[in-house]
Amino acid sequence: MERSDQSVETSDQPIKPENSTSEDLEDDDSCITVALTVLGSICVAWIFPVEPLNPMFLRLASIIHILLDPLFLYVPLINEDIKCVTVDNRLKIAALVLRSVSDLRYLVGIIVRIKDGKRDFQSLKKIAKSTAVDTVSLLPIPQVLVLSFLPNMRGFGSLKIMKFLNSLIVLQYLARAYPLYRLYKAGNGERKNQKRLRYRRLMILSNLLAFLLASHVLGAFWYLFSIQREIDCWGYAGRSDNRSEFSTSCDESGLKNVTLLHNLCPINPPDATKFDFGIFLYALQSGMQGSTNFPQKLFQCFSWGLRNLSSFASNLNGSTYGWENFFVVFISLSGLVLFMYLLGTVQTYMQGTDILDSIREKTETIKPKIQRMLHEYALPEEMKSKVKQVVKTRLENDEDLVVENMFSILSLDYSKVATDIKSSLFMDKLKKVDGLQDKGDEVYRCICEYLEPMIYEKGRYIIRRGEPLDMMFFVTRGTVLTFSSNNGGSNGSSGTVQFEKEKDDLYGKELITWAKGPSSELSNLPISAITVKCYKKVEVFALHATDLKFIVSKFPSQFNMDRTLITIAVDNGTVN
Repeated sequence: MERSDQSVETSDQPIKPENSTSEDLEDDDSCITVALTVLGSICVAWIFPVEPLNPMFLRLASIIHILLDPLFLYVPLINEDIKCVTVDNRLKIAALVLRSVSDLRYLVGIIVRIKDGKRDFQSLKKIAKSTAVDTVSLLPIPQVLVLSFLPNMRGFGSLKIMKFLNSLIVLQYLARAYPLYRLYKAGNGERKNQKRLRYRRLMILSNLLAFLLASHVLGAFWYLFSIQREIDCWGYAGRSDNRSEFSTSCDESGLKNVTLLHNLCPINPPDATKFDFGIFLYALQSGMQGSTNFPQKLFQCFSWGLRNLSSFASNLNGSTYGWENFFVVFISLSGLVLFMYLLGTVQTYMQGTDILDSIREKTETIKPKIQRMLHEYALPEEMKSKVKQVVKTRLENDEDLVVENMFSILSLDYSKVATDIKSSLFMDKLKKVDGLQDKGDEVYRCICEYLEPMIYEKGRYIIRRGEPLDMMFFVTRGTVLTFSSNNGGSNGSSGTVQFEKEKDDLYGKELITWAKGPSSELSNLPISAITVKCYKKVEVFALHATDLKFIVSKFPSQFNMDRTLITIAVDNGTVN
């Protein structure tokens, strides 16, 4: 039997000599150029440490990793004529270049994390965990298995080493996919944007992309494992012939009984009684293990992975080989988990559309009320836009939002918007009030901040004549009756006041003089000279006496007061 120094180039062409021609060198140069071009376009998203970057940027970088890492699994080839393993040189160069850039990113991440990390226990624990994952990701396991070990296996003991290296390469791939898993988990678990359709669509696309990436990876492993399954058959055949020595090297083909290998490892047609290739038979019969047509192999393996992942491996009939059955179970479980994630996201999206429809209906219901209030308050266009945006946001978080008045929708989260609206409503009026004229804008804004919206039902008394005056207020909506006496007829008078925005409708101005005084005794509150009763439902904005006292003490120079004489205990605390 002749010794051969040949390596596989294609499954359809005669095997070329090992010595490279100028055409081969041109092909290698072209491959390097393509690899460098791809490298230049993705290195920015790929090299630098991942911690400070935007989650979507991180997800893109991790997707690039998982998309390109399986390239190594397509590098080994089988020469069926002489039953040996060789490599695709062009794909090997591209895989090495891209893998080197990927490893550099992990290396930079480890260095930055150790150099800039905090030194407390929790931070050190987190750094140790991340560094361990990145270290496993850095190990040159695929380089050793694919480029060095598989083409040079010798002796039956190397079969056990091959299975051990398989475990390591799967473990490393899980470590390299872990950052993407964390990002997807964080994205699927995020709740703050769950009612935004754009966010839900993005999550559906992300989960669908995860499904496609998993199909790509499983197809690549299927290709590699099919080659290894044939190598297992060569080992089985070698044990049956004590005169034949087991080897995968093409340089040692003279030591093999190729005829025996063809007889005991039949592929076309197969014979399960001699050796059962199980789920890898289709891959071997296609002849792609001897072809350098990478796009064809890639799409064929991706198609296989997608079909079996989406069917939960129900169409795969495996042999009795343990690792093969484990691979089938893994495909089935992976398909089930990914499908559940995708189905859950789609279901959440559909629920979100129902919620948004409900929000639109609610918006249409309260829209006339909001428009009427905006018209009554005569807010500028900028304020109207802010209010409408707040209403939309509040409805997204609370479908049962009750709009009692403008400020029932402005919760504590929108206090600045509320203050802006109140400033727009009352600042000009405050400037005309006796005792509040010629003050700084910060005083007026502070007063507006403390103005509290209050609703009084029909027939309720807001203040009564002869009782302590504990607040001053503006009437913004509704009609009130004012009485200067509790008696009717000639000894008293009564009048009905219809609220008009251009008038000065501030009640309880006497509190301003009281607030300027040194006393903090609520027993010294001025006595109301009038009674104000609600004729219809009324909305007022009230400033309580203690709040007014606090504002005066906060700006003593604005009210011509000596700050050192003021020591006031109010509900908010003690103000000096």
